[in-house]
Amino acid sequence: MTRRSRWSGVFLGVALAMFGTSPLRAQATGTVTGRVTDSRSGIPLPGAQVFADNNRDRVVRTDADGRYRLSTLPPGERTIQVRMIGYSNKSAAATVGAGQTVTVDMALDVQPLDLDAVVVTGQGGEISKRRIATTVDVVSAEKIEASPAKRLDELLQTNLPSAQIRLTSGQPGTTSIMRTRGITSVSSNSTPVIYVDGVRMDNLNTIATLGINVSGVRGQGAATSAIADLPMDNIERIEFIPGGAATTLYGSDAANGVIQIFTKRGSTGGTKGYFETRTGYDTPQTQFQFFKATRDLLYRNGFTQQYSAGIEGGNNAVTYSLSGNLRASQSHRVYGDNRAFGFRNGIGANIGSVGKYQGSFSYNETDSPRFRNGNAGGYTSLWVLEAGRSSAFGFNNDIDHMTPAGFDSLKKFVNDGERLQDNRVFTRGFQTSHRIDFDPMRSIKTHATFGLNNRFSRERAIVTNEFQIATRAFPVGTVDRGSISNYERTFTGFTFDVGGQHSAAIGSDLSVITSLGAQLFRNDDVQVAYTATNVRDGAQTVTGAGVTASQDVAYRVANYGLFGQTNISYRERYTMELGLRADKNTAFGTNTGAQVYPKIGLVWALGAEDWMRKMLSEDVLSDIRLRAAYGVAGQFPQPFANDRTVTINSFNGQQAATFGQPGNPDLKPERTGTLEMGADLSLFRNRASLGLGYYTARTEGALITAPPAPSTGETSQVANIGQISNKGVELRATVTPVNNATWRVTLNGAFNTLTNRVENLGGTPPFGISGYGASTVQGMVQEGYPVGFLRGAKAIFNADGSIKEIQELAYLGKPMPDKFGSFGAQIGIGSRLTISTSADYQFGAQAQSFDKAFRYLYGVPGTDGYVPAAALAQAPYNGSRASIWQRVMNLWVENTDYVAFRTVTIDYRLPEKLLPRGTKDTRASLSIVNPWRWASSSFDPETDLSSATTQGAAAVGGFNYATDGNPRSFLLTLRFGF
Repeated sequence: MTRRSRWSGVFLGVALAMFGTSPLRAQATGTVTGRVTDSRSGIPLPGAQVFADNNRDRVVRTDADGRYRLSTLPPGERTIQVRMIGYSNKSAAATVGAGQTVTVDMALDVQPLDLDAVVVTGQGGEISKRRIATTVDVVSAEKIEASPAKRLDELLQTNLPSAQIRLTSGQPGTTSIMRTRGITSVSSNSTPVIYVDGVRMDNLNTIATLGINVSGVRGQGAATSAIADLPMDNIERIEFIPGGAATTLYGSDAANGVIQIFTKRGSTGGTKGYFETRTGYDTPQTQFQFFKATRDLLYRNGFTQQYSAGIEGGNNAVTYSLSGNLRASQSHRVYGDNRAFGFRNGIGANIGSVGKYQGSFSYNETDSPRFRNGNAGGYTSLWVLEAGRSSAFGFNNDIDHMTPAGFDSLKKFVNDGERLQDNRVFTRGFQTSHRIDFDPMRSIKTHATFGLNNRFSRERAIVTNEFQIATRAFPVGTVDRGSISNYERTFTGFTFDVGGQHSAAIGSDLSVITSLGAQLFRNDDVQVAYTATNVRDGAQTVTGAGVTASQDVAYRVANYGLFGQTNISYRERYTMELGLRADKNTAFGTNTGAQVYPKIGLVWALGAEDWMRKMLSEDVLSDIRLRAAYGVAGQFPQPFANDRTVTINSFNGQQAATFGQPGNPDLKPERTGTLEMGADLSLFRNRASLGLGYYTARTEGALITAPPAPSTGETSQVANIGQISNKGVELRATVTPVNNATWRVTLNGAFNTLTNRVENLGGTPPFGISGYGASTVQGMVQEGYPVGFLRGAKAIFNADGSIKEIQELAYLGKPMPDKFGSFGAQIGIGSRLTISTSADYQFGAQAQSFDKAFRYLYGVPGTDGYVPAAALAQAPYNGSRASIWQRVMNLWVENTDYVAFRTVTIDYRLPEKLLPRGTKDTRASLSIVNPWRWASSSFDPETDLSSATTQGAAAVGGFNYATDGNPRSFLLTLRFGF
């Protein structure tokens, strides 16, 4: 044998070990192939999970034609099992012979309740949804791949029936308002906890303590969101549980719910891959703009493109998955561009016969502009154009009726202002997760997970002298008004947890699944600001500036928790869940011991009762189960809120000490106890499903910043003295009226109600958490009212329009809706064409529009009727608008009811004979994002400064002010599988 042939043999052996099997081994094993279809329509089901003998560590997925291949199976009697979300599980026996291939086709029955689906979120281990007393929503890989969404919160907008997610700004990468089951805190944000492969992610959704502010006194409108830049590639599924009894096992920060993302690890079989390209453009939604000219002055059609690719495969020993994406788009503003890049990989490896390793790594970066909005002052394009402020810059503020020369002059002014803005946000994040499973016997499963999430963001604002001159803030010749502001934030989160699950069968009827575990997480949030003034034009760094300054801040918190849960079921007909979590947290006071969170749940599978089957046949009532649960979850205080501090200030070049934070040794987490009850029904042989639910939640020990006695000379201190209640109804339904080989129609909808109320403030007087000064309008906290209700001067009018009275500090509305939900439809034509749409809605909320108020203040033509003439005549200073506009704040508050279609998508899978050489599946889809919306308000009801005043603070919304709405997008997607 030559040296070349020896090395060739070595490489061949390694390749066979990694990506295949040896010829001898192939002869000693067998193969099962087949096709998975819908039992009613006969259409193929791509993406179904297929495995043998309950070995879910060796899963293959069906391809676009529903076909699968399970190789290297030991000879003998094998049980082939199929799972797919939305269908009942199915299994079939197969006799496998050495070196032989057996065909096993399976047709799955629709099961909209999907009670056989296995979930892990909130359970401490894998368990069937049939045995769970609380709600768990699952978003499948098929839905994720089919969605045109560009970011996680946009994807979840219509896929989580009990949650409301609103993108409050059209600027890329900015924050959204996420809430489920109401607002549980007046001090903390309502965003759920987010896990990726068991590792906690940074979920900041408010302005950072040290961050760019292009919105004036409220920076929330363009705050950088950690959620928006989470990579969306390679996701296997997403599980979501709303805050309440379901989140007990997550302890002291899960009162708002948990989103858990699971990424792909690959599957056994040959290497499979895909390449996807998406192109299109974003165009502004102009139906809410007061002036038609704003579209021509400020916006354009921005071209967007995205390319992504991935491969996956493996053998009995190792599986792998790798994907990446590259995105670039023009802003729908007249200037600005956005860029993003990311990749994610996952790997699975068997460790002997009883162990398994699973690992993942992701990296992503984004680079986006930030435009001035809200109360930024000076040149703020939407304020200048839409609020009539252009008059302050020497232009006619009736911009729809300008002379051609005046319009050209204004257009140059706006173009210069947009071109010379230099505000950008760069983010870079990576996450890694490592999990080892060790199953010493079939009844015991153990695991250990550890991982890291690191996210760096740099926000930079450069104001040049040229910008100051072009926007007429300073005269020509100014050379000392340039500035550079840099804000850097580094978040590092470490997660470690261990757990075990034991399954026991007592006789043939009773089964017990018990989970135990421990968890540690630590979050470090370090921020630095370095700024400079008197900067020369063209400078990109602070070096050489006339004056420089710096500032830093750090937040660190660690949490330690133990949990246990047992699930006891008799014939899977009567099930009881018992759970307990105990936490210690560095933000707790020194006198605060471990916090204990209990949980209990009951499930009655009523459809399995013989007497029920005699009363109603399966043709009418296919299945029904009743469930009830009570559980407690928490929300810990801001880091270091428990410490007593001394504040050191600079005075005359010296250090001066003053009282800092008084400290609170008894500080505890807010505790939210939730009682929920519901029923899940499947009707007409699984053609329809219905979920009915009711919850009532009460937050005890709500964190309130209470003012001290004036005689102490101390500052305010946060304390556990508040009570907040939330209650509501949750309804959801899915109907499949038609399902045959030619037509498939599926309709889905969700309806939720919400009643939120502050029950007790412990003697603390009403206080503002958002909005502006007391002379205008504020978002308030007051006993007997919803969190963040709008308060301001309210004018009561006589029949002739004159003012009867003005009620100071009056209730004007609330930003949270009474009713909200979503709906959608999917229509299949044949086996290749699918048309789908999704939408959501809300009713019963209000918001205040400063744009409308300023148009009146600045005398924009057409606004005379905003305030009755008789009322204006009563105003001081000869009927001055300036003297009355803040006295009639109720006139600027409107209902924000809306119905918004989020997506319309047409997807077509090309016939095999038309596929390019080397490809197995090619799909083309055309999507329109935000195609249509109805709203009761004169302004965009979603363009909402959510107005969190500090990092992590409550963000409830209610303010519309010079902010971009989300654009409408037209996207063409081509996806090639190979």
